[in-house]
Amino acid sequence: MDTQEYISSGIIEAYVMGVATEEESRILECIQQHNQEVKQAVLDAQIALEGLVSNQAVAPPAELKHSIWSAIQQETAVDAEETTRPPVKSESDADRTIPFSPDYSYRVATPSGNRFKPYAIAASVLLVISVGVGINAYRKQTQLENQLAQLKDENQKEQVKYAELLNKWDMSSNPDMNTIVLEGVEKHPGMKAMVYVNKVTRETYLSLENLPAAPEGHQYQLWAIVDGKPVDAGVYSNHPETSVQKMAVIENAQAFAITLEKEGGSVNPTLEQMYVMGAAV
Repeated sequence: MDTQEYISSGIIEAYVMGVATEEESRILECIQQHNQEVKQAVLDAQIALEGLVSNQAVAPPAELKHSIWSAIQQETAVDAEETTRPPVKSESDADRTIPFSPDYSYRVATPSGNRFKPYAIAASVLLVISVGVGINAYRKQTQLENQLAQLKDENQKEQVKYAELLNKWDMSSNPDMNTIVLEGVEKHPGMKAMVYVNKVTRETYLSLENLPAAPEGHQYQLWAIVDGKPVDAGVYSNHPETSVQKMAVIENAQAFAITLEKEGGSVNPTLEQMYVMGAAV
């Protein structure tokens, strides 16, 4: 199956919606690390799903709102009619005279608050439904935004790695650049670093390749061997913007070596902490 057939198979959509099998997810995650078209297809699917969630968020039925508020309005109208309707007098009421007094207070009947309780409860339920739907949509949108940010971050890291590889390729293929391989000493077999020296300008660059990260409070230091003596060629930053760092210009170096020193570097190399070494041929 070629790339386009794989993208059109529906696996990416299933993966984005969280319904792909564990095996399908593992395969897709592996493929997108090495295939930019598949990675972009996953990113497009994430964006499409985010838009769909935003556009298709379910709101409470309009009929439910209408029926609740209509009932409340009808109840209010009935109460208002009862309040304004003149009282029916009995014979005893007609014959009885109420003396006027400035302290006499006239009260207007008000509808009982209990009548509104069912509608208040219904309105509360409606509010809860609306809030619940909004929270659910917000959570889904937030999750998709986080996934999208993660994909963008991973894509950016891949682009940085690609740029570094391209930079190393340009250096190693440049006829004016001398490429020197530093290999692990007896205590550190398998370790490797690369030194690039411009034959014209003598500018020197260092890439640690597979050397482990320097422990806290320490840095790797490059040494040039000139006339049999070590010359400081600079320390390697523990937080580099790029893995290939520019070092000091050294003339007539016969070899290079790297040692682990305290942060800031040392005046003389700690031979017990030498990791790699190589001749400048």
